Amino acid sequence: MKHLLALALLTIHLTSWAQEISFSTIITGHSRGALESTVVENGSWFNIRQPVHQAIYIKHPKGDLLFDTGLGNVTEAALEEQGWLDRQLFSVVNVKSVKQQLEEQDMPLNRITGIIPSHLHWDHTGGLPDLRGIPVWAQRSGIDYALNEGEEPGFLKAHLVNGILWRPIELDDSRYMGFERSLDIYQDGSLVLVGLEGHTPGQLGLFINLNEQARYFFIGDTTWTLTGVAENLPRPGITQWLLNIDYDLEKNNRQIKKIHDLKQQYPDLVIVPAHDQFVAKQLPHFPEFTGNE
Repeated sequence: MKHLLALALLTIHLTSWAQEISFSTIITGHSRGALESTVVENGSWFNIRQPVHQAIYIKHPKGDLLFDTGLGNVTEAALEEQGWLDRQLFSVVNVKSVKQQLEEQDMPLNRITGIIPSHLHWDHTGGLPDLRGIPVWAQRSGIDYALNEGEEPGFLKAHLVNGILWRPIELDDSRYMGFERSLDIYQDGSLVLVGLEGHTPGQLGLFINLNEQARYFFIGDTTWTLTGVAENLPRPGITQWLLNIDYDLEKNNRQIKKIHDLKQQYPDLVIVPAHDQFVAKQLPHFPEFTGNE
């Protein structure tokens, strides 16, 4: 009953904005490739995944936003300074920054009122140095951990220092779609952040509600593949052991289960893991936006 009421209120809130809200996926590069068996538990030893690194550009009448920035102009040089093994594991190709792609389309950077990283790992913050001057909205717990405790290469210092305009945000205690804490960014039901802590402190998920039929949930790195959501599967144990991927493994696995259950309840909700190249192919690619792809 509570979910039905929430959907009814969402429909009312979105009525005046629906035609003006849209988003586009900006592909900033790819990883060179990894066996699926190292990306999701029970994955194939024969299929190769090429994780995508992307940013989501959101147009909204109250101010455009970026959710994540993908890779940026300093990313490759920063990775080259890491050890040999890290350079192999995190090798990237076809890097083209958000800034470069926006400038090629004559889209002024000053249209962006805020950048919201799902979390502050290197592959989600690469564009921050290119976009200095634009406020970066993140939970205080995520900022403090990244700046004071986060280690390279997970948290690349080249992405997180020197002029970043941090704007700490705080989720409130309003439940949303089964999540205990949330933040309705523009108070119209179109863009709602929820807490997805587990992979890192302060990780955020973002619901984009274009209308009552077109709803998307961007889940950062809670899982790298849609298979993880569909089958309630974590990352492989060997990957966890080698790279210590998740700050709180048990909490992250509970988040996967919660998203899995949510998808069961709302089969039309589009779940978007940050790096799943197959899901990314189903989204509009910049410069196309939802509504004109």
